[in-house]
Amino acid sequence: MKIALYYPWVYLTSGIERMILELARRSRHDWTIFTSHYYPEQTYPELRELDIVELSHVSVSRKYSAVSNAAVTILRQKIELEGYDALVVSSEGLGDLITFRNHSVPVVCYCHTPMKVIHDQFTRKRYLEQHRGVAPAFYIFSGLFRMIDKLAWKHYQYVFCNSEEVKNRILSARLTTPEKVEILHPGLDTTVMKPSGRYDEYFLVAGRIKWFKNIELAIDSFREFKKLKPEFKNFKLRIAGRVEPRSEEYFSKLQLLAGGSGDVVFQRNPSDEELLASYRSCYALIFPSLNEDWGMVPLEAMGFGKPVISVNRGGPAESVIEGVTGYLVEPETGAFVDAMARLAGDPDLNRKLGEAGAREVQKYDWGHFVERMDSYLDTLTP
Repeated sequence: MKIALYYPWVYLTSGIERMILELARRSRHDWTIFTSHYYPEQTYPELRELDIVELSHVSVSRKYSAVSNAAVTILRQKIELEGYDALVVSSEGLGDLITFRNHSVPVVCYCHTPMKVIHDQFTRKRYLEQHRGVAPAFYIFSGLFRMIDKLAWKHYQYVFCNSEEVKNRILSARLTTPEKVEILHPGLDTTVMKPSGRYDEYFLVAGRIKWFKNIELAIDSFREFKKLKPEFKNFKLRIAGRVEPRSEEYFSKLQLLAGGSGDVVFQRNPSDEELLASYRSCYALIFPSLNEDWGMVPLEAMGFGKPVISVNRGGPAESVIEGVTGYLVEPETGAFVDAMARLAGDPDLNRKLGEAGAREVQKYDWGHFVERMDSYLDTLTP
């Protein structure tokens, strides 16, 4: 079968681009990737091997004017689908709008999340706290987008989503009906992620450096940990991730929060190998995200045999097993300090939880993900 896949922005080394890459490379079907913003220099270089078609350009800015312009451009975009058997939309909000003019073939959604700032209460609350002056504009935009998005979702024949958290957001918004939604977790390359047996004295925060990742909680917690637990004076906090241009201000805020302390180390825009090396040698992972949709970073850390301390919300609450592969805690400094102290004070426990995590992630495999997607697409054959 010949499958078209649309995702508005292919420009990062995020889990979405990784999913697109693995799906296109491993599938038994023939895929063409359509996008409205392609930046090959900043995403996975292997994507250049795929058939990628760039459509009318849209900005990656999240300002209201830019998002509105992008929405209109995507809504009006026509893809030449003659010869294709299906269209798969990789969606986290705006991508849904492509369905209005492109439903001459069956349309399937892989939903990473409905537009997060609208449908996730924790992200919405933090956004409005930080942008009090735009609240009226936000509510107008939110109401209008909800109405249009519901119409776009009527074109989806079936919806895969990455977690129970995201499924609940979809159903709470009444975007579709329960029988049309199936949870299909993204995979991991478990051949690359192997426990190293190495546990250097630093906690790792990994992933994109963005405001909804709530990295300030990790910094505050670590500084309190060092203050209250002087016996762990050799421990450090390493923050490794990509900084997008629109996240520069947030990154500067984190640097100020760290206070120039040598105990908090920033690894800005690490290469793939540098990031893997951080996973291999860290003591444990800290994951303070506000309310993660699914969360590949905790799974990656577990794949390397490292326990995870995560906020007890969203995807990690589904993938991290409390007291077995890590700890799920409230988004409070004290809770993170207690969990860090528990692991730092008991290396045998730390290793035990890490080894359990390495076994647990074996069930998250790209082969299963791709096979399920392929088998569903097979049912669309005329």
